[in-house]
Amino acid sequence: MPTDYVLKISEPNARRVEVSLSTDTRGEAALDVRIPVWTPGSYLVREHQRHVDGLTARDEEGRSLFVQKIDKSTWRVECEGAREVRVDYRLHCFELTVRTNHVDPSHAFINPAAACAFVVGREHERCTLRLELPAGWRAFVPLEQRDGERGGVFQAADYDELADSPIEAGPPQSHQVAEFTAQGVLHRLVVWGRGDLDLQKLTADMTKIIDAEAAWFGGLPYQDPYLFLLHLSDKGRGGLEHRRSCALVAPRFSFTGKLAYEDFLQLVAHEFFHLWNVKRLRPAAFTPYDWTRENHTGLLWAMEGLTSTYEVMALRRAGLVTPQRFLELWAERLTSLLRTPGRLRTSLVQASYDAWIKHYRPDESSANTTVSYYLKGSVVGFLLDLELRRRTAGERSLDDLIRLLFQRHGEPPGLPEDGVEKAALELVPALERASLQAWLDQALRQPVDLDLSGLAGVGLVAAVRPADGSDDKGSAVADAADLAAPGARAVLGASLRERAGLQEVTHVVEGGPAQQAGLLVGDELAALDGFRSEVRARLSRMLPGQVVRAAVFRMDELLELPVTMAAAPADTVTLHPAAAVSPQQRALREQWLGARWPEEPGAL
Repeated sequence: MPTDYVLKISEPNARRVEVSLSTDTRGEAALDVRIPVWTPGSYLVREHQRHVDGLTARDEEGRSLFVQKIDKSTWRVECEGAREVRVDYRLHCFELTVRTNHVDPSHAFINPAAACAFVVGREHERCTLRLELPAGWRAFVPLEQRDGERGGVFQAADYDELADSPIEAGPPQSHQVAEFTAQGVLHRLVVWGRGDLDLQKLTADMTKIIDAEAAWFGGLPYQDPYLFLLHLSDKGRGGLEHRRSCALVAPRFSFTGKLAYEDFLQLVAHEFFHLWNVKRLRPAAFTPYDWTRENHTGLLWAMEGLTSTYEVMALRRAGLVTPQRFLELWAERLTSLLRTPGRLRTSLVQASYDAWIKHYRPDESSANTTVSYYLKGSVVGFLLDLELRRRTAGERSLDDLIRLLFQRHGEPPGLPEDGVEKAALELVPALERASLQAWLDQALRQPVDLDLSGLAGVGLVAAVRPADGSDDKGSAVADAADLAAPGARAVLGASLRERAGLQEVTHVVEGGPAQQAGLLVGDELAALDGFRSEVRARLSRMLPGQVVRAAVFRMDELLELPVTMAAAPADTVTLHPAAAVSPQQRALREQWLGARWPEEPGAL
């Protein structure tokens, strides 16, 4: 018999789910049942078993069976001659993230990987799932259903498919539901929470993203309906990919502001691209998943970083951003990377491998000691695309690389650690392979600044300059003459946020004025030169070399520290056309952008 699961929500106010699983013993003396300690796609051991309460077992006649916990996430059930065993436990659900569980009177969001125990050794066997919900509730589940839209039994080919199928449920008034067709396949958007989104506009833009991404791979990798689950809340932003669905969380009022809406569309594009890159093309280290511990790989730069490259490319291919905005987004990412001192301490491959202990557990030293494989990985993808185009005169690109990887490694045993590099080398002429391998070695395995010379292939230049102000995140200009002459700006070398009328230090830059003066993360900046008013504004007006007396509270003790302000570093990128652009460079740029830039009469 398959492993049969029942998830029962009888008291939403109690914020818990009653879980049961039933299976036959097959004459075994004992069965081990286990809950994963992590959720695929989110690389941190989260100890889901800590939310389990009162796990018990009984046989087919209702007789209690002895249960003993044998490690942190595994329980051993003594079968005592039983033919069938039923395991019951309560699961407490109060974490509203895309990778955990959340129940309240308005809805339930259940991640089976964080909720459903499995019988060890039977992970590859068929499963069924029954939902017992409060009266009037309906459920949205990306699994095959045996009966009825508003309940019934769902089927999964194995535990991996069950774990990969998030559940959203609630009363009808708690959700907005929109159905739309893309690539001839039904898609459903289910929104929990209130906000300022326009469902008609959003689904139209999502359709454009789906079409753009499907075009890279020659169609969609599924024929069943696809489910977008969107949670709107007062805070938080994130997503998690699944094979036939994705879970998204966004601030409820992030759909009318241009930049906030663009950011949300990038999130949609990112999670949808994972359909190919991660859910089908995934590292050999994840094939199969080990649910008991970290699954280390140096390839997260490709899994998440290249996906982050394509979240921007998808918006351009879908016509949702202009060529100039596309370049501005890359200038902003290049700037963000230059403002991360840890890029010179930790390589991209090492940051990928250490994701389990560092990326999801940032501390005050993180920006100074490591680098995000999302950020740097996306920039490496951006530059690798240009390198492939330049070295093949436009005949090959990152699109060819990602398709080749999907075709070659989209099934088990998965992507080997050197698979991306080997495939990239195959795409360029033999004479280019040694230099491209050197480029990849530097980009992936050396904690040094990236080589930006590949921009010249499309007639672009990256000007690196001091920021014009605290809001300057990088830019793109159509004429180098538009580059602003840098003024004399000073910086503190620390990030601040307002808290209870004071400016709290949240980050101290390695080697900067704040660190040299002895400012620490957590200090509360109360006054400058004896005055507490307009602290931020006065800091922005100071000049390099100026000394200021900073009054700070540290653990309630008032200290005064002299700080010598420093000149703003050259850490801000502006992309602009080269002074002279050859016809070949211009043609490559138009092929790359899908339009002329700078825009000219008759441009696409």
